[in-house]
Formats: sequence, C-alpha cells, structure tokens
Amino acid sequence: MNSEEKMELARIIHATERRLHRFCVSRFGTDAENCLPLPALTFPQVNMIMTVRDAQCVTLKQLSEALCVKSPAVSAMVDRLVEMGLLTRSENPADRREVLIRISPAHEITIGELERRGLQVFVELVDRVGPDFAQDWRALSLRIQQVLDEAQGPNPANNTEA
Repeated sequence: MNSEEKMELARIIHATERRLHRFCVSRFGTDAENCLPLPALTFPQVNMIMTVRDAQCVTLKQLSEALCVKSPAVSAMVDRLVEMGLLTRSENPADRREVLIRISPAHEITIGELERRGLQVFVELVDRVGPDFAQDWRALSLRIQQVLDEAQGPNPANNTEA
C-alpha cells in the first residue's frame, strides 16, 4: 500500500471513528437523561466514572494516567463528581499523601445501569452489522488494543479480555 492509499484509509477510519463517537454520545446522553436518576453528566465525566468503576479504586495519579489527562483537570472533575455524590475520596491508609477514588456505594447500581445503557448502543450496532462483521470488528479491536498497549503500555481504562 502506498502512502496515498494509507492516507485515504486513515481518513476513512478517522471519519468513521468520529461519527461512531458522535452517535454513541448522542444516543447515550438521551438514554441516560430519560431513564437514570443521575444529574446530567458529560461524556468525559461518564468516561471517568467508568474508569474508576473498572479499577474499583484508583489514586488521582492512576486516574490521570488512565485518562491521559493532566492531574489538575482530573482533580477538578473528581471534585465535581464527589460533590454530585457519584464518587468518594478517601485518604489511603497505607500512604496518607495519596487520595483514593471510588464509586459511591449509593450509586453503584445506577452506575451499572449507566454502563448497560452505554453497551446497549453497541449491541444494536452489532445486530445491524451482522455476526461476521461483528467478529471482524472484535478481532480488529483486540489487535488495535494490542498495538496501543505496545506503544503506550496497558491502559487500566481498557478491558482487553475476550
């Protein structure tokens, strides 16, 4: 494949990724607003909540690294989500200099529903593309995660288990 062909392929992939992101954000936002007893959340806030949920307990530094966002921005968003009652902050008993971030026990079930609704968008897409393309999508997704892990190291925000 020559460089022009690679550039055209990259353009198509990038455009599709942006369109998929917009589709998921619009569907997810509408579903969440209509059905969940949560305050209005931005997509970056949902991403942070799911990252914390996947890890179960993270430090600000770990969260910053997982999200590829600078610590002050992560700290500000965590503060906001703590104010909303969705996350908790506590001192690390092993190292008082560290702050541990967790999902608020009061919202654990609701956050599970938030995840389910987010995944439902992909279930619908899998149904629409069909089983063969869905398996190809899965294989490609796993390969991309592997390439990213090699380039950046494993990201705790990503679940690469098959």
